[in-house]
Amino acid sequence: MPTASYNKFTPAVENLLEGINAGTDSWAIKLATAVNQAAGTITEVANGNGYTTGGNSAAVSASAQTGGVFKLTLADPAIWTASGAGFSFQYAVLVDTTAGINVGYWDYGSSQAVAAGETVTVDLDAANGVFQVT
Repeated sequence: MPTASYNKFTPAVENLLEGINAGTDSWAIKLATAVNQAAGTITEVANGNGYTTGGNSAAVSASAQTGGVFKLTLADPAIWTASGAGFSFQYAVLVDTTAGINVGYWDYGSSQAVAAGETVTVDLDAANGVFQVT
């Protein structure tokens, strides 16, 4: 799979600072075919063919503030293995499932077709975390 760039959803900025308890909330990665960055909404990949609606959980590995910088580190979610007709996606979406908030997404640049037997692995950054707030 090609590399992807991370982008935040605009409404998540306020939610992060006012409503999310990043270190104790539950997190997941969902796959999506479309995102609306300004509204913080997504079109999730349809259930089936190796993808389950709601995505895969990503456990908190670390959450800490050091020198005025808060960093959230999550374990990689389980891989998806396509079956049947497979599925396509363009975005991997970071979701605070406790708060029900889409926080950010990684854009793979174009639609990625995943054929039966192929896998999708979202590799989260263990060194820099999934996000930092300064």
